[in-house]
Amino acid sequence: MEELTPLTPEEFKKLLSDKGWSSDMLAIRWGMSKRRIQQIIADADRPRYYDDAIGNLPIIIKR
Repeated sequence: MEELTPLTPEEFKKLLSDKGWSSDMLAIRWGMSKRRIQQIIADADRPRYYDDAIGNLPIIIKR
């Protein structure tokens, strides 16, 4: 099995944005404060389950 590399803070933000999400929306979705979401995004050593969770968020389509 291939080892997965953690997302950098920049990659995390880009994936979030590419799916149509903002950090404010994510805070509401995950039931966390905006500050906590910013800490998670900025932490390159964050638990990998956050990377998995971001990858599996639904895509937001704005009309």
